Amino acid sequence: MSETRDLFGGAITAQFPTGFLDASQLRQVPDNQEVLIRNDSDVSCIIEVLQLATEEGAGQDLDKAIRFHFGSLAHDNSASSSNIESVRHLEPAPSTVQHEEPAPTPRPSLLVGTQVIKKFGKATEPDDLVRIRLALWRLEGKSVDLVMSLNEPLPRGTAAEAAPSADLDAAFEQAAASLKIRDWSLFA
Repeated sequence: MSETRDLFGGAITAQFPTGFLDASQLRQVPDNQEVLIRNDSDVSCIIEVLQLATEEGAGQDLDKAIRFHFGSLAHDNSASSSNIESVRHLEPAPSTVQHEEPAPTPRPSLLVGTQVIKKFGKATEPDDLVRIRLALWRLEGKSVDLVMSLNEPLPRGTAAEAAPSADLDAAFEQAAASLKIRDWSLFA
């Protein structure tokens, strides 16, 4: 079962399975982020409003842009290693209206990869393998990259390490496909 969630005060909406909690009810979250956490696991989803990336060729190429954000996340996580498994760029939906108001939400680019990180960034903790599903919406007219990452810690040394969770794959696909920008002034 899923529910439509208001993000950034309703400026953005997306569908998520029930069981995702708003992390701002438990801890402080930066203004440019929405953080959802599962109530039954260490799975989290972060939606961030970021400045349009232009480094490493990201300004000219969607493939380079989503790879840049994955690499930036690996850097921020102090990942000891990272691996990109797949990248897909969804084709724009055909428009039946020439000038939609407000502007339609662009289709995202999607990436799936893994990173090896220290839990809570503590050097004394053992390495965790985390599957990261990343979606990128380029909002060039606003100089914004909207990035959603779904983070799934994987058990080490088991068959589950290599097998993605079908439920989380479906949840990510649903959230990415359903995300709608309702109020473009969020990016002013």
